[in-house]
Amino acid sequence: MFVLSNAWRALMRSKGRAALTALIALVVTFGTVAGLAIVQENHTAHTDDYDVQKATLAIRPSAAAWKKASVTDSATTKQYMTWTDYTEYATIIQQAGVTLDFTVTETVPARVSGDLKALSGDKLSSASDDKTGGQLIWRAFWTKDAAAANDLGTFKIVSGKNLSYNNQSSNPNTTGALVSSAFAKANNLKVGDKFKVATASDASTTYELTVRGIYEYTASADADNPVVTARNRENAIFTNYQTFAKAGLDPQTSDSSVSGWKVPDLNVVFNATDVAGYKKLVKTFKKSKLPASGYTVSSPSLEAYTKSLEPLDAVAGNVKTGTVVLLTVGGILLLALVLVGVWGPKRDDEIGMALVSGVSRGRLGWQFMLEVFFVTLPFYVIGLVAGVFGTKPLASAIASGHEVTASSSLIWQMVWGGLGTILVLAILAALRLAFFRSNKLFAADGDWGSVSETETIESESNHDEAEAQA
Repeated sequence: MFVLSNAWRALMRSKGRAALTALIALVVTFGTVAGLAIVQENHTAHTDDYDVQKATLAIRPSAAAWKKASVTDSATTKQYMTWTDYTEYATIIQQAGVTLDFTVTETVPARVSGDLKALSGDKLSSASDDKTGGQLIWRAFWTKDAAAANDLGTFKIVSGKNLSYNNQSSNPNTTGALVSSAFAKANNLKVGDKFKVATASDASTTYELTVRGIYEYTASADADNPVVTARNRENAIFTNYQTFAKAGLDPQTSDSSVSGWKVPDLNVVFNATDVAGYKKLVKTFKKSKLPASGYTVSSPSLEAYTKSLEPLDAVAGNVKTGTVVLLTVGGILLLALVLVGVWGPKRDDEIGMALVSGVSRGRLGWQFMLEVFFVTLPFYVIGLVAGVFGTKPLASAIASGHEVTASSSLIWQMVWGGLGTILVLAILAALRLAFFRSNKLFAADGDWGSVSETETIESESNHDEAEAQA
């Protein structure tokens, strides 16, 4: 009890230093937990989490090939992949003993027909429909997964219902279409209404569609085809593949007999399952000297995942540096405050008086250690708990899209690391007694009256004598 009370009184004589030490311990602990959790999540996201991502595989024209494309030149479609091209890749995949699912997206320009009008905002330079193929985009999705990966931007149905993707049906829906909310409003269309669009190659060839649903985009576009990106994406009409084929827009069995805007932008995306499977296929293609010049193999899903990490990467880079600075500066300050607390002139007086009064150096050393524990340990625990529970909302605010939590391994590292650091500081404080020289016992001119050890010891001695006499 003597040591505890003396340690507490010593802290109360230096309230400012004690409060500052406690604050630094709290801030350093919380900041370190949050910082290391973000850095650890960023590392995991690029390693373990990346390796288990669903990996798709696409063969598309390269950026250099797309530079040759022109929205006013139908010969641009020579850059497109055809069914014949994809068959070559599919054959190699089968020969490698790999069975893959795949999905298909096909896109062609289209013209307005009758009273139908396109929304402005495109980059077609007011060229005629004969040059551009029209202001509209007609895109067909083979499956729901293809629609979910729409590079014009993900979308949601706000009225009506989604497309039917029942590819096994003997009587599929071949008229249903999705139109954007802006397009529907401009043309006074509602669910169930019919409208006609004309093909890109011939204004007199039209196809009647029915508004099955109205959509709104939920993300920005990420399309690579300049023919598509030149158009206002609100003018995109989405149908299933059966509707697209029924309109005669998929010349899959006679690739060499069609040209110009009759050639659709065919995008077949294979499901490579995981990163290892994707890398294996890329290696297989290279052995077969594929892809051909002007084309690239990529993984849209992995590219999207990597892009989603950009906010986390930026935060992690800054946080990593900040955490190092925080630990360095905070550690130096804590060490300085602890040493100042035990090496001050008044502590010489206190130590000297206590030793003269019969207090052992070990007992005083334990008192100095308790002083360190009082101002660090409770606030370290508070900072650790706050860091564990506060990291998730804090990280979500600065790196949206990724959940950051303090892992159990990180928590244990912080527990043992923090306790070890506090113990080292306490030991350093206790070592002050080992450097106290006996010739300093009566050399100091401190305020003896401010030291309470003599009174405490005398009080305890008188109390013991009274009990003995009784």
